[in-house]
Amino acid sequence: MSLTVERKLPLILLFVVILLTALGFVLYQYTTSLQDAVDIEKRTQSTVSRLDDLLRLTLDVDSSVTGFIITGNDSYLTPYQTSKPKIAQNLAQLRSEMSDTPVELDELANLESATAEYVAQAEKKIERRKIEGFDATISSLGNMSDRSLAGDIRASIDKLKSAELTSLSSREQSLDQSFYRTIWVLIIGCVCGIIALAFVNIVVSREIDKRRNAEHALTDANKELESRIDERTQELEQVNESLRVVASEREELLKNEQIARREAEIATRLRDEFMATVSHELKTPLNSILGWARMLRAGDLNEEQVKKALGTIIKNSETQNRLIEDLLDVARIISGKLVLEFEPVNPIELLHDAIGTSTPAASAKNIEIVETSDENAKSAIVYGDRNRLMQVFSNLLINAAKFTPEGGRIEVFLTADDEHVHVSVKDNGIGIKPEFLSLVFERFRQDTSARAGNGGLGLGLAIVRQLVEMHGGTVSVQSEGSGKGSEFTVRLPARHHANLQRAHQA
Repeated sequence: MSLTVERKLPLILLFVVILLTALGFVLYQYTTSLQDAVDIEKRTQSTVSRLDDLLRLTLDVDSSVTGFIITGNDSYLTPYQTSKPKIAQNLAQLRSEMSDTPVELDELANLESATAEYVAQAEKKIERRKIEGFDATISSLGNMSDRSLAGDIRASIDKLKSAELTSLSSREQSLDQSFYRTIWVLIIGCVCGIIALAFVNIVVSREIDKRRNAEHALTDANKELESRIDERTQELEQVNESLRVVASEREELLKNEQIARREAEIATRLRDEFMATVSHELKTPLNSILGWARMLRAGDLNEEQVKKALGTIIKNSETQNRLIEDLLDVARIISGKLVLEFEPVNPIELLHDAIGTSTPAASAKNIEIVETSDENAKSAIVYGDRNRLMQVFSNLLINAAKFTPEGGRIEVFLTADDEHVHVSVKDNGIGIKPEFLSLVFERFRQDTSARAGNGGLGLGLAIVRQLVEMHGGTVSVQSEGSGKGSEFTVRLPARHHANLQRAHQA
């Protein structure tokens, strides 16, 4: 069974969503590996530094003991007394930092043993110098045992440093391989995304060609029909005056055909504009993601820039996700597959939840959201789909935040009467041009001057109108012009608690 265009588009867009999710997961895995590699490199550098410090401390011990034996001056023991506890502290920290490989642990044990014996012999020399004097201890300087221990210490330190650097090099090679795999996955994902968009373009183009051919066939048929009707009309007018109704029907048929043709032309133009906009809005975040990924591959970014790169990648992925969600909602509405689950809903609670959802977008620009409601609204109930009404008010609030400058103000008014609940969202943002007011709620329509700084497909307010009308309500907009803010008002059928109780009793 062949699928219609309305069914193919959601499937292709679903594929794009899955593709973006997979790309995001791959980027997350690589980012985690990169962070682990940074931590391991820091630990290796710390270990090598401690090994160098340990070698320096042993040399300080040797020079301190030698100076004391030669001079007998206790001031020469100060470096020894300072280095001795630091040696033990460095060894303990090395044991906690180094990897658990058997080779490194064995070598560390050898280093600890040689260092302990070296310090012990130094201690003995000091005690002997204090008790027996210079002549008895001068011969112990530079003996073979001390040289052997010093050589063992230096050899163990060199082996441990070599093992750490070798391990670090191996991890870096593994990270490079992971990086290239990630790049290939991104390239393949981008190619698949481009292929999917190209396929969408082909499908839509074929549909346009089919409709254009149908229009031509209809035009030819109409011409032939007009000719036959003219001939038949002349004959029938001579027979019966009452048959002139046929001519009237003919004119009506022609008008309907012309209207249908104009609507088809408008639909074709809007579809072309829509495809161009979709291609741009989906490709722009992908280009940003690819650009930051290349900069990460180059490895020239510092830690702060890496965080910025990851934040940009996540933000653009979320932007694409919102665009695709709007497209799926429009597809459901157009195909008549959007089902509402009606239930009694408290508009005050609903509005509080919507404000909570929209607060991050407003707070990012230091925008204040002020809510006001009258007494009648406290007892009012709206019968509708809670999630979709939540989407309506969230879209209006987020739209207001998007087009309100830094430090602006958004006012939300909730009122009710016997028949309706009224929710108004008023901002002091950039406003709406008078010539664009009638097009605000049309799909794929957006003021070019506003869109230049905010992007989007122009679907949010169109979805708002469709959802409100599906609830039996209306939505309107007012604005005094550019730079003077705007006010959107939603009117929904109201039920009060008392009316609901009487309905249940009945």
